Amino acid sequence: MSVALEASAQTGRLVDRSAVRDILPVMVSVMPFAAVIGVTIAQTAALPAWAGLLAGPLIYAGSAHLAAVSLLDAGAGAATILATVAIINARLSMYGAVIEPHFRMQPAWFRWLAPHFLVDQTYALATARSDLDDAARFRRYWATIGVVLGLGWTAAMATAVLLGPVIPADSPLDFAATAVFVGLLVPRLRERVARRPAALAAVVALVAAPLPNGLGLLAGALAGIAPSLLTRRTS
Repeated sequence: MSVALEASAQTGRLVDRSAVRDILPVMVSVMPFAAVIGVTIAQTAALPAWAGLLAGPLIYAGSAHLAAVSLLDAGAGAATILATVAIINARLSMYGAVIEPHFRMQPAWFRWLAPHFLVDQTYALATARSDLDDAARFRRYWATIGVVLGLGWTAAMATAVLLGPVIPADSPLDFAATAVFVGLLVPRLRERVARRPAALAAVVALVAAPLPNGLGLLAGALAGIAPSLLTRRTS
């Protein structure tokens, strides 16, 4: 009995209950996106299902993962895929700059490993709280939301991978990847500063669509971020 109580207390010190309460609704909200990626993995012949599934927790970035699988299925080369993933994840460097003070006083192992869990959802949850100034408290909170989200994400993808082969090839899910990207983009268009880069990226991507190996998508992405980079350099 004492051993069980001691184990329970140890688990309680490692798992932040408020973090679990915060991340569970978020995890439910991202399940459809994980399912889209799982079905896309199952229906592509470009890579084994186990490899596509393993990439989920390793990449730990849904948009980048979906883009990589879609480009690989379209025959894109490694350089194009890596460049596209880097561009999609470029926003995480800004998140990292904002949340860096929480990592400053952490142990070296945490500073090296924990940034792997930096995505839109974990960043939003951590920055929304005002009770994470203590280093140990932040460490427990961040590790809990990162691990719980990763487990739920991987489970949803695995389920979709198993169901993917029985879904008809001409189902509406063929458009799901595009719909997800549009869904991620449209809310950002409320900001005036985002509209011109988005329009420029769309035009360039359409014009460059005939280019092989997914280069059209890469060209559109580069066109979209170029104005921001030039503005920062000249400011």
